[in-house]
Amino acid sequence: MRYRIKDVAAVRYPVLRVTFDDGLSGEYDLTDWIERGAASSPLKDRAYFETVAVAPQGRSFGWNLDKAGHEIDFCPDEARIAIETALVEQLAAQYAANRSAAE
Repeated sequence: MRYRIKDVAAVRYPVLRVTFDDGLSGEYDLTDWIERGAASSPLKDRAYFETVAVAPQGRSFGWNLDKAGHEIDFCPDEARIAIETALVEQLAAQYAANRSAAE
């Protein structure tokens, strides 16, 4: 594991704001994951979704992290890739929108 989580919070259902120990922060949308299967069914409850937490030493984030066998946890590296990809795509779209026709 390369990245560690500093903070995580539900910003709107079903989107989290994930902050890494190096300061990078971004939104992590769990819509597709929640809709896919039984393992994610508890997250369909918005109140439960808002109880997201960071695991000790920032090694993961999720729900029920103190209940072995019942936890729903996410890898920081996967979240980091998704957040960085979204940020790059957003910057590319802004750049394309601001280019003049003469370029």
